[in-house]
This record gives sequence, structure tokens and C-alpha cells, in this order.
Amino acid sequence: MSANPPQAQSDGRMIPPTGRKPFIVLLAVMVGVLVMAGAAAYKIFQTTPPPAPTAVETLEATVQKESVAQASARREETPEAAAPAAVAPAVAATAPPAQVPRIETHTDVRVLMTALTSPGANGPMTADDAQKWKESLQQLVRQGASSVAAIQGYLAQNQDINFAGVEGADQLGYSSLRAGLLNALGQIGGPEATAAMLQTLQTSAFPTDVATLAATLEQQAPGQYDGQVLSAVRAQMALAAQDQLGGANVGPLFQLLSAAAANGTDVTADLTQYSAKWPYYAAIELSNLPNGAGVSSLVQMAQTDAGGNQSAATQALAEMAPQNSDALKALVNMAAQGQLSDIELAQLAPYLGGRVNQLGSDPNPPGTSTQGLHMASGNQDFSVADLLNSLTPSQITQRLSVIDQLLQAIPASDTQGQQALQQQRTALTGRPGK
Repeated sequence: MSANPPQAQSDGRMIPPTGRKPFIVLLAVMVGVLVMAGAAAYKIFQTTPPPAPTAVETLEATVQKESVAQASARREETPEAAAPAAVAPAVAATAPPAQVPRIETHTDVRVLMTALTSPGANGPMTADDAQKWKESLQQLVRQGASSVAAIQGYLAQNQDINFAGVEGADQLGYSSLRAGLLNALGQIGGPEATAAMLQTLQTSAFPTDVATLAATLEQQAPGQYDGQVLSAVRAQMALAAQDQLGGANVGPLFQLLSAAAANGTDVTADLTQYSAKWPYYAAIELSNLPNGAGVSSLVQMAQTDAGGNQSAATQALAEMAPQNSDALKALVNMAAQGQLSDIELAQLAPYLGGRVNQLGSDPNPPGTSTQGLHMASGNQDFSVADLLNSLTPSQITQRLSVIDQLLQAIPASDTQGQQALQQQRTALTGRPGK
């Protein structure tokens, strides 16, 4: 039962008890606080940024945005501008790095080099095999500068494949793989190929390389690389003299020395230095020096060397004697002093009648009889040409005079020499001359 029951007023209305008023006030305060808290929370919620979207949401939004932008761009572009704008980004995005084409090309070059280095691997080379080999070489050339490194890498190893031992390889058009690769460098041309050729010139152990490169470089830039070629020749000659080139034939090097002499370079000392090891090569090129510059070296060679060396020198002097008074005088003096044996005199007689020793493919008159000779000592290969049938009357007269002087100088006891000279005189007399 309540402690303060309602009381009646004088007019009959009821008066609420005094204990209810504080409760109502408290309830109103609490409602106000709740309203204020709600308002504050609402304000905070409005000013706080929304949570970051997830990666999936971001990707989807980006795709949608780019699609809208691209669609808008296509609507705004003219037909002429639309094509480049659509292609350029795709090329830029998918184009491979700059080094990728070089890697792919290098791989192709290795395949080509493998094909080139295995001719006749499965037996005799057929026409189809030869055609594929030549196509591989031409493909190497067409690749241009990108092939140079692979070619130079092979050449730097100083290896070769000699096609002479491969049946059917005559269809290839080259005597060896190196010859084909050097020719490819010449066809490629440009600074990269030239640098590779000059490098090979310095490092090659093949005299034929030096000759081939000298011809190619001379064709590309006449006279520009004469110094480098001569240095390479001298370097290889020094190595060959020490038997460090595997017995390679150095004939091409002697020919290059002769070519240098024709261009005004004095190579007499070079030829003389190696006359003992390669007497025929040295004697042939000494006899071809301009203005008879090699006569004194030939005389020294004939007087100090015996056997094959003396034969090479005296034969060269006999070739020169009809046109060179110093060569004639040297021969007559040696014959008179008994420095030339009976056999030597007999061997040089044909050279007084028009025979010549030649190195390389010298042009000879039509109908000239030519014979190849090989000297095991020094691995020397040269040819002997008989020019008797192409001599003029004046030349015949000169040679008859030389033979007569030698016949008077040599001892009568040198019967072989006397007989050989007389036979040669008869042969010359019977020729009408050209």
C-alpha cells in the first residue's frame, strides 16, 4: 500500500502523490541523453570514411572504369585516328624485350653452324645434301651481322673441315669449311664482319686464311689493310719456321710477300731469312722482285747452300740470266770456279731455254706445258712451265748467248753439263720464234 495516497482537493479533484514527480524528471533526462548520444553517433558515422574495398572489388571497378573509358574513346575517335590508337598500346604491352630477337637469331645461327660443320656425316654427300649445306651458308649470310659472332667463334678455334676427304663435297664450291665461312664474312660486310676478319687475320694458324682475308679486305678497301696483312704474314712465317703451324703449306705467305714487294715494300730480308727452310719458295719470289732486287740474295744462297737449296737458287738465276747481267755474271763465275757441280749444270740448262718455276697460278701463254712438283722438304708445292714455244727471236738470241758463255766457262770434264747445254742450244736454234 502506497505511503502517500492521493488526496482530494476542496473542489473534489484528486492530487497525485508527491513521490511520482522525481521519477518523471529522471525519465525525461534519460530520454534526452539517449537522443543526444544518437545524434553524436550519427554525426560520427557521417564523417568516418567507408572501409577500403577488397582486391576483387578494386579489380572489378577498374575493369568497369577502363571499359567505359575505352567505349567513350572509341565513340569520340575518327576512323583514321582509331586504328593507331587501338594498335599502339597492344604492341607496346606485348612487344618482347630488345634482346629476345638476338637470342632467337643466335639460336638459329647455332643450328646453321651445326648443319655446316657436319657435311657427309652419314656417308657420301648427295646432291640434296650439298644443296642443303649451301642453303645453310646463304642463310647465315642473310642473317647479316647477327651471324658474325658465331662465325668468328668457330674461326677462332683454328679448326677446319677439309672437304677433300668427303665424297661428293666438290659440289659445295669450297675446299674447306673455313673457306666457306671466310667467304660468308666477305659477303656480309659491314663493320662487324670487317672486325671479325681483322681479328681472324691476327689469330689464324692457316696460311690460306691470310691469303683469303687479304684478297677480301683489299677488294673492300684497297690499300687500307696492307700493314695488317703484312704483319700477319710475318707472324705466321715465324711460327711456321718453328714448326708451330702443323706443317702447313706456307706458299700463300710467300705469294703475299711478293705482292707486298710489287706495291713497293722491301721484303728481300723476309725472303732471304727463310730461304734455308723453303728454298724453292724463296728462290721463286726472289727472282720475281722488281728491278732484280733479289739477285744478290740468290747468289749468296747458291754459294752457301748445298743440295736442293743450291739447285733452287741456280735455277732462279738461270731464268734471270738472259735479262739480268748480274745474274749471268754470277752463273758464269760460279761455273768457272767449279762451284757448280756437273749435275747442277745439267739441271739448270732447261731454265736457260725457257723453263720457269712458278708459285701459284701465274698466267702463261696458250699451249704452255706445265707440270706440278712437290718437295717434301718444307712441304713446297710449285709448278714448272716450259715457255720455249712462246719465245721471241730476240729472246732466243739472248738465251743462246748465255749458253755459249757457260759452255766456255765450265770444265770439259763436266760432261753432263756440257751435254745438257748443247741439247738446249739445239732446241733453241730449231725454234723459229714468235
